[in-house]
Amino acid sequence: MWVLLFALGGCKGQEGPQQKVSEYYSSLTQGSVGVTVTADSGVIMEYELSVSWEGEESQCTVVSPEEIAGVSCHISQGGATLQFEDVQLDTLLAPIRGFTPVDCTDGLLRTLAGAAPTQWGREKKEGQECISLTYEMEADGKKAVKQVWLREDTLEPVCARWFLEGDQIMHAVFSGFSAVQQ
Repeated sequence: MWVLLFALGGCKGQEGPQQKVSEYYSSLTQGSVGVTVTADSGVIMEYELSVSWEGEESQCTVVSPEEIAGVSCHISQGGATLQFEDVQLDTLLAPIRGFTPVDCTDGLLRTLAGAAPTQWGREKKEGQECISLTYEMEADGKKAVKQVWLREDTLEPVCARWFLEGDQIMHAVFSGFSAVQQ
């Protein structure tokens, strides 16, 4: 019985990082990050992207593969516009917003700012001491999960995974995160 009380008492002071993470990400006004996304929709594709955001809008530019380098996507509440050199096209994102290579970073930042994780923990990822957060949600009638690892000392994103109906559809590794707080 004493062992049980001691074990329960040890958990009391151990608060989760949810509020700190949400406050930090909701206070960001602008920023940028490099991201390498591996997407698996039956065919595995790897993209190196440069993402920047300001307020409610973000810009995602393809760095590689070389065949589509320079193509950018401007994402806002009203939708998305693809751009290459002087040509712009209005486009619809995939049916599940935040679960495509072009908008996964934007969607993840929104999740970190406003959603409550269903699980959290601490572990080492990509050589960094990290806080791991898992967000479970329903997206267009499908069970969706986002897992993200943030540096414990700075809360910068290290890597993330996206799942639909239990299948991993994307993995991302982040680099060069820089942001401005309000």
